[in-house]
Amino acid sequence: MKLGIGVSEDLPVSVQQRLAADVEAAGFASLWTNEASGRDALLVCQAWGAATTALEVGVGVAPIWTRSPAQLAMAAATLQEATGGRFVLGLGVSHPATMGRWHGAEVTRPLTAARETLTILRQADAGTPTDLAGQVQSSRRFRLAITPRPPALRLHLAAMGPRMLELAGTMADGVLLNWSCPQAMADAGARVRAAAATAGRDPADVEVAAYVRVAVADDPDAARAALAAQIGQYAALPAYASHFAQQGLGDAVTRVKAAHKQGANAAGLAEALGTPALEALGFAGTPADAAGGFLDGLRDAELDHAVLRVVVVGDDPVDGVAAAIRAFDRFTAPPASSGLGADAG
Repeated sequence: MKLGIGVSEDLPVSVQQRLAADVEAAGFASLWTNEASGRDALLVCQAWGAATTALEVGVGVAPIWTRSPAQLAMAAATLQEATGGRFVLGLGVSHPATMGRWHGAEVTRPLTAARETLTILRQADAGTPTDLAGQVQSSRRFRLAITPRPPALRLHLAAMGPRMLELAGTMADGVLLNWSCPQAMADAGARVRAAAATAGRDPADVEVAAYVRVAVADDPDAARAALAAQIGQYAALPAYASHFAQQGLGDAVTRVKAAHKQGANAAGLAEALGTPALEALGFAGTPADAAGGFLDGLRDAELDHAVLRVVVVGDDPVDGVAAAIRAFDRFTAPPASSGLGADAG
């Protein structure tokens, strides 16, 4: 199982580059960021690629509504060229509330839109003219004009529901799971691999990756509170509340919603969630805590790639990433270079 680190896009580019060098030096396989309302995630990946030599750099995820498929193809190909094939483009359908308000985008038929986006990207990446007049996404006679051709594009699809998981197995190079307990990861991975086999693909060619939240600090209670606060934020979104409930965590979600309504602080949210829910959805502890058992649970779920998404504890996100590195670098491959960057956290 590969280990990666996930960080927010909302950090200065110079800091992002120092963190990328640290993550690579510590032996992690990859570094990922999301795209929300901060820095452009693709440009962040470009900065990471320039600061490293072997680290995979990925966006998890870019919404399919904010760039046309042709523009995504151009950007991804440019990143593949710049990084020597180390870029991974994670795509997702995001949420209607933010896509509509922020971008004026109409989120419609998300499964169809995802399938059509993948189709257009595959056509463009093959160097052939695009030819799809879809129900949601369309592109005709676009040919990617980059010479020489960069390495083949790697596409991951964010998925929670069964049909999106099956689409990932059928058309993508990987699936990116989010907020899943190990059993849910195992079930999702089995569905993805079965869909790949049905489509005549080798299931081993489809990577099962997951964002896994980790909150690391010298104060374990503060780490638990930070993780609980983030779970509470996601539980407020209907799609994630349903996702948690399907994993048997419905009672915990009900408790944390009630605690939030009553004005509970982060520590109160942690108490409302309870230890089983916290441990099912992430890791909260100190750099010295035994994280091996937590990772064993992910391996038992047959996860190919665990992206340890850093939950910031306190006010310094760089310290949060450094603490996560200290907690998990003993489980990585031997570092490609010696020492951590002197300027980082």
